[in-house]
Order: sequence, then structure tokens, then C-alpha cells
Amino acid sequence: MYCASCNYSLVGLPGGRCPECSRIFDPADPTSFQQGRLLPQILFGVGAAIVLVLVHFVGFWFALGPDYGFSFSATFLTKFAIGLVAAVIAAILAAVNRSWFGKVPLLLAGILCCWVGIFLGYDNGYRKWQSGPNPPDEAFADTAPIGALLLGWLPAGILVACLFGVSSFVVMLIRRRAIKKTVGEGTG
Repeated sequence: MYCASCNYSLVGLPGGRCPECSRIFDPADPTSFQQGRLLPQILFGVGAAIVLVLVHFVGFWFALGPDYGFSFSATFLTKFAIGLVAAVIAAILAAVNRSWFGKVPLLLAGILCCWVGIFLGYDNGYRKWQSGPNPPDEAFADTAPIGALLLGWLPAGILVACLFGVSSFVVMLIRRRAIKKTVGEGTG
């Protein structure tokens, strides 16, 4: 027996309000709580993470083909934007998911896609910059792509964590507003 709003375990509680989110529940009324519906949330989280990674890798594949001229920034920003979209989608889906076993794969997928976007952006950006007419010596400093490969997970993880925090806060506000509305309608 779990709270229908926050997924808090209500096993052994006599009834009344959920200690976590204050939603009203009655152990005798099965419509006031949820019973073991965590498996669909876990499967949704894992399935959505797999689909998200696959779709974004296809996006990365298509983003490698166009000619960006000799622009480092256009090449970098295109690949990074694809990873950023994945991070935003993953953070929102993780915030909405009520099970941590469903949240973690989504957050990891967001970090992976963002990390790959950073690495591909730097790597392809430097290649475009190097192929330009009379490139400066800085264009041949390959430490940025290697650094993005080795440490790109760090800014990607921070970005996804921030996006997840904001998304979780918004989802919490929406759920509390819905709870107050249902509690207000139930008493009035």
C-alpha cells in the first residue's frame, strides 16, 4: 500500500494523512492509495531511457553529416543542443516518475546523451576548425576533445542534476496544488 501522490509506504498506518505529503487515505478504501504499481513505473523509466538514448544517438548520427563550413561554434552547438534536449527530457521524465528505480536510468541516460553531445561537439568542432583556411595553432590543440571524453560526464552530470532539481520542484508544486484542490473539494 503506497501513497497515490508521493509513493510513500503506508503499510501499517491506521489511516488519515500520508506522513510525507499529507494526502488523505483510508486503508479500507483502495481508491485512496495505490497498491504495488511500482513495476510499471520502473519499466517505464528503463524503457524511456533506452528509447531516449537510441533516438538521440540517431540524432547525433544525422548531425555528423551536414556541412557547418569552418565554424567551430556551429558544429559544437549543434551536437551539444542534441545532448541538452536529451538531458531536459530525461530530467522531466525522471521528476514525474515516482520510483527511484525508474528515475535513475532516466538520469543516467540524460547524462550519457549530454556527455556524448559535449564530446562530439568538441571533436567535430575542432576538426572543422582545423580544416579551415589558415587555421591558427589553437585549432590543433586536441586536449579539449580528450578532456571532454574523459571529464565531460562531470558538467553533464551537474547539468542533469540541476535540471532534475528544477523539474522535481515544479512537479512537487503541481502535485501539492492538486492535493490541496482534492482535499478542499472533499471537505467542502
